[in-house]
Amino acid sequence: MQLPEFRQALEDKLSAQSVARVLASAYDFQVAQNNNRTPRARYGTVKMTKEADTMWETVVSNILAGMSANSDRDILQRLADDEFIAMVEEGLEEINFTTEF
Repeated sequence: MQLPEFRQALEDKLSAQSVARVLASAYDFQVAQNNNRTPRARYGTVKMTKEADTMWETVVSNILAGMSANSDRDILQRLADDEFIAMVEEGLEEINFTTEF
């Protein structure tokens, strides 16, 4: 399954609050990173929003990578499983973005 298709399917199943929380956390991380840049190198709000969206896409990509051994049909069946979605939402609540490697 391709990432854009999976992202759309996942976002359709997740609660809007879960997605919004991760995006807000990613944006807050970008703001903190931006404050550490020299004034001349700081990003505008559009660039920070794009960077936060890229961070969300990385999260979605990691979820898809964990399911890559399954067929597209199996992935869609998992997305239809309420227990699986609850587990994903629980995991999303624990996401904290840091600069540590």
